[in-house]
Amino acid sequence: METMVSAWWLLVTFMAGGFAGVLVMAVMALAADQQSDAALPPAAQ
Repeated sequence: METMVSAWWLLVTFMAGGFAGVLVMAVMALAADQQSDAALPPAAQ
């Protein structure tokens, strides 16, 4: 039974890490979009 509990924790940790990675990528994409918009001249925005 103890092995099954640790296997569930391993699965939960893997899923949480994947979710955190996707969240970080989304935040980085938003930050990159804002920087590229700020680099354009005001007439192009």
